[in-house]
Amino acid sequence: MPAPASAADEPPTYYLDSVNGNDSANGTSDATPWKTLAKANAANLVAGAKLKLKRGSSWSGQLTITESGTAAKPIVVDAYGTGNSPVLKDDIEACLSLEGNHIEVYNLQIGVDQDQGRCSWSGIKVGGSNNVIEKNYITGAAAGVYIETSAQYTSVTSNDFVNNNFMSKLTPQEENDNDDSGAFAMLVQGDDSNIGWNTITGSVAFSYDYEWDGAAVEIFMGSRNYVHHNLAIDVDTFTELGTSRNDDGSTNDPDGTSGNVFEYNGIYGDRSRSGIVTRGPTKDNGEIETNGPVFGTVFRNNSMNLPNAESEGVVCYAGCTNAHFKLSQNIIVAAGKSAYGDSTFTANDHNIFYGGQYQMTAGTANVRRDPKFDPNNPLHLLSGSPAIGLGVTAFNPLDLDSVAVGSDGNIEAGAYEYVD
Repeated sequence: MPAPASAADEPPTYYLDSVNGNDSANGTSDATPWKTLAKANAANLVAGAKLKLKRGSSWSGQLTITESGTAAKPIVVDAYGTGNSPVLKDDIEACLSLEGNHIEVYNLQIGVDQDQGRCSWSGIKVGGSNNVIEKNYITGAAAGVYIETSAQYTSVTSNDFVNNNFMSKLTPQEENDNDDSGAFAMLVQGDDSNIGWNTITGSVAFSYDYEWDGAAVEIFMGSRNYVHHNLAIDVDTFTELGTSRNDDGSTNDPDGTSGNVFEYNGIYGDRSRSGIVTRGPTKDNGEIETNGPVFGTVFRNNSMNLPNAESEGVVCYAGCTNAHFKLSQNIIVAAGKSAYGDSTFTANDHNIFYGGQYQMTAGTANVRRDPKFDPNNPLHLLSGSPAIGLGVTAFNPLDLDSVAVGSDGNIEAGAYEYVD
């Protein structure tokens, strides 16, 4: 029988306290914490190691994790003590950079909601794979979480994204009329991410090129990302998808952008102007759509209520076909335009469209009526809603309130089941 593991065999836990820490201490207990990010960045975080940040502390600069854990022994970054979440702020690239694999981050505040001292580009940059970002407060960045093309299987769950409403590029139109970018809660360029149960508010900023810009989840060159059970309030766009091609048709995205799935998300707010924008390969004038084509996007059981006069609920253009987009069991309310799809797009079924102009070839069993949202409970349904029982497939066992789908004997369109 093997001998039990000794304490010396356990991966270390390091503590960091910006107020009472000391870099000359050993850092291995809450009584002997380190003080600076420089000391933490120099630590050798073996698989299973923990780095704990003192609540009430604040650091300027970048915390960088270059080491990797394993599936069984991830490296964990978390808070300890009592009081406000520890704050990482004031870096021009990223306040937290996850370069290794199997790293988990919990209970931190990333950035500040002001111009001075914020995380200028991204709050958290993810370069490695199998990393977890959960139960954090992320604010004040141009991209709250940036998932790089190298990253796979990133999990971003149960976080609060607040006012990541800064532009990373903002130039007058006479300099460049199509380059403004930013105000992303999440910018996803990696593959196979799990993005769920987050609350996202305020990803919208002034743009010279587009009047306003921003997105809750921007997917650019990323594939097979699963975006579900998120609530987005006053974001300019919930999601826009694109790839990267040159004017001659050559690609900068060899594996393309495909297979992204969105379900049981809720989108509303007076400032919100769009639910989803995606595209095919060629513009109406025959020119190459350099941000297309995007293949296999699925948008199902989402609810949106966009009262903004300029709002467009769903848009699939540039030669959009059924190979590019599928739209099922959604509730789409938009004052400006509820839906636009090229005539070649017909893969839409069991949706409710309501509001402004409707420009989409009718699919199967769609309804164009007021969905009867509860004015006192955004996006939830009142009795008599045409969304009740409109659905035919339970794509997920839970709705956005964690109510069992079909619990009332019906499957509803939209993100919420009807509860009497």
